Amino acid sequence: MPEPAQSPGTELPALTAPPMARGEVISLAEAVARRAEKFGKTLDTLASGIAARGREAAESLARADFPPEAQAEAGRKAEAKARAEVLPNSSDTRWAMLRELQAAADSLSTTALLFATPQAVLARAGLGTPERTNYLAQLEGSGVVQLRNMAAFAVATKNAPLGAALLTIIDRMPARDRPFSAQELAQRLVGEEAAEVTRTIERVRATVQRAIVANRDFERGRASALDKVKVALNSKETN
Repeated sequence: MPEPAQSPGTELPALTAPPMARGEVISLAEAVARRAEKFGKTLDTLASGIAARGREAAESLARADFPPEAQAEAGRKAEAKARAEVLPNSSDTRWAMLRELQAAADSLSTTALLFATPQAVLARAGLGTPERTNYLAQLEGSGVVQLRNMAAFAVATKNAPLGAALLTIIDRMPARDRPFSAQELAQRLVGEEAAEVTRTIERVRATVQRAIVANRDFERGRASALDKVKVALNSKETN
């Protein structure tokens, strides 16, 4: 018997990576930055070696009193030959480093979803703890004035588990009867945390994208104007 079709928006997201806490995301971002820097230095070293081959060829002809045009042509040919050798010889190393960086970015997919909004973060605060369970029991049957006062108290004391319990309570109420905005409560309690994690994840993704573009430029032997614009825009958005 076929399963009934699900209503739009009821499907659970496909989460393939374990979630991380804020500290873990920050530590991973620092590690990615170090690995990306190492990758950039690797490309610089390879590019310097290619350029050196070109300079050597040009200088050799200069010492033999060849005209500047011949020197430049010899340099270009020597660089092209060196690049044709270096690209395949360095491919495994470069792509292994890129795969490592991409894997780090991919490992943040679940965390990005769980920190997408302050409400998503607050909803998990104190989950499974006696503290949150007790708050829920105490708040059951509370009137709108008491709920509003408790929301103000949660913000004043930075009590996220209390805020999470309040979210659960008002989620059961018709939207028009809710005594305060769930979005505002979440923003004031955990908005900074959600924003920091989101910015850090985007910074990791931008770092990895810059490494991919740098490798693409290295393989082409020139930079792409379009890629440079995309990287610049991504960097601006994550700052």
